[in-house]
Amino acid sequence: MVVLVVLAVLLAVGAPSFTTLIRDNRLVSSVYDLRGALGTARSEALAQRAFVTVCPSNDGASCSGSWTDGYIAFVDFDGDGTIDTGGTGPDDNLVLANVSGFDAIAITLAATDASGRLRFDPQGTALNNNGTFTFCDERGVSEARALFLSNAGSARSLEDSNDDGIVNLPAAEGGGNVSCP
Repeated sequence: MVVLVVLAVLLAVGAPSFTTLIRDNRLVSSVYDLRGALGTARSEALAQRAFVTVCPSNDGASCSGSWTDGYIAFVDFDGDGTIDTGGTGPDDNLVLANVSGFDAIAITLAATDASGRLRFDPQGTALNNNGTFTFCDERGVSEARALFLSNAGSARSLEDSNDDGIVNLPAAEGGGNVSCP
């Protein structure tokens, strides 16, 4: 009986910590997944010597929905930002798709291009397509994560640079705190 009481106390104390650990890992995994996808898209642009578009997708076949739904990357031979097949030019090739979405995580993009799409040119740069992805769960901005895509095409995780407990935007975007929807 004493063993059961001790076990119950340990579970009551440990369960909230375990839940926090799972939520933290979900956020970090989401950041790493998207960072890897952006790196793959950039590498493909360099290898194919063509534009590669990365956009939100809820069906894995077209640019639609929000970043929270998932995303696709495709070689965009004509540079129009849509997947083309069966036309007069070469068919666009799907490079990768993540349409599983992200459980209980909202992903938003604040970018210089209002379309919500990112494009890597044949040199691997994301010129005029830089921006910040913010990853939020039900805990809000205090636990949010952020990923910055530079004009050069490299992605990096952002940190809390002023020790207020909230991740900061890069100086190029004002340096303030990230916000959650």
